[in-house]
Order: sequence, then structure tokens, then C-alpha cells
Amino acid sequence: MLLVQSLKVYIKQVPWLYRSVVSFIGFWGRLRTKRSYRKHGKEALRLFVNCMETNNVHYTLAFGSILGAIREHGFIKHDLDIDIFVWYRDFSSSLIPMLEKVGFSLCRSISIDSDKYGREDTVQYKGVHIDVFYLYPAIDKYPYCCDFLPVDGNRRLPRRVEIPVSYNRKRAVFEGINVYIPENAEQVCEFRYGPDYMTPDPNWHWRSSYNAVKEWPEMIEKTVVVCF
Repeated sequence: MLLVQSLKVYIKQVPWLYRSVVSFIGFWGRLRTKRSYRKHGKEALRLFVNCMETNNVHYTLAFGSILGAIREHGFIKHDLDIDIFVWYRDFSSSLIPMLEKVGFSLCRSISIDSDKYGREDTVQYKGVHIDVFYLYPAIDKYPYCCDFLPVDGNRRLPRRVEIPVSYNRKRAVFEGINVYIPENAEQVCEFRYGPDYMTPDPNWHWRSSYNAVKEWPEMIEKTVVVCF
């Protein structure tokens, strides 16, 4: 243990070595995530959908998963997780225990002012992560959910992702699985990814967006991150 601690201290004192180690760890983590996603993604989605529908939870696919449903009828080649919308008005404290009962585990939960302004949960099954984005009524023009950018340590900068998403939903086939997507899914994709959303863009990143993402710095101190 002493040798490991000494090695960590040494690595941090050598900038080029530290950057190389961090880069390698990041690369290995992404590779492992990608392998899990390709191997178990369909199984995880089927299990999640069955749990939601068995328990009458109103959900739809979200963000890149909506795009995948419309464009590829399945997983986007460069995606590494599954995105879900749940309207916060439909949230119940029993939701996570329902998922845990069928084999999911809660990885992380982020809340703004005890869920008053935002919440996001991440669950995983066999290394496949599913992000549950909770939708809130419009503050400006459109309903919103939040994503969270790292600031330092465990602190996060919330962003309101405002999007004209309908509460109504329709069926779509995703990797052979019958799922729900928003009734206006095409409008959501155009708003989020731009008018060329049917053309794959491998350089798109979740930190960017075609439209309506607003940083919320005044909520940093009200944002609580709990990892499991």
C-alpha cells in the first residue's frame, strides 16, 4: 500500500506522466464501457422498458436514443449509454427500487434543491448505463431537464436543456424492442441536433447542442451529487 501511495505522489509530480496516465485510464474506461454497451445494451434496454411498462411508469426515450430510434432504429454507432425521459410529475420514490428489483443498480443521483429544480439518475446493468432525465415545466419557453458539467471535486454546474418535448408519446421499434418516444420526436431531434439530424455526425458531443442549453451557475451550491 505504501508503494502504491508513493507511486501516485510521484506520478502527480511529473506532468507529462500524469497526463499520460489520466489519458490511458480514460481510454480504457471508454473501451470497457463501449464493450459492455455493445454486448449488453439491448438486454438492458429490454429489461428497463419491461420494468417501466409493467409498473405503468410514463417514460420515453430521450436525446440520442430518440435519434437512434428514428434514424437507425437502434443504437447510434458512437453512443455509449441509453437516455430516458421521465416527467418529474410522474416521479415516485419507488422508481429506483423497482429497477433494483429486476437487476439494475443506482450509480449516481444528482438533485437541485431537493429535486425542486432538477434531478438526474444514472442506473446500470452489466456495465450499461441508463441516464434518466427528469422533465420539469417551462421556466422560459419550453420544458427542461438538466445535465451537469464537472466544476471541481464533486461540484457540478447545472445546465437547463430546454426542449419542445410533448408529454404525449408514440411507439417506435428500437433494436426490435417496442419502446415509447415523444409524439413529436422528429421536432425534438431537429431542435436538439439541427435540420440535418438524419445525417450522422460522429463529432457531436453532449456538452454542445444546436439549441437552448442554458447554464445555471446560481444553482451550483444547491446541487447535490450522490454516487453509489
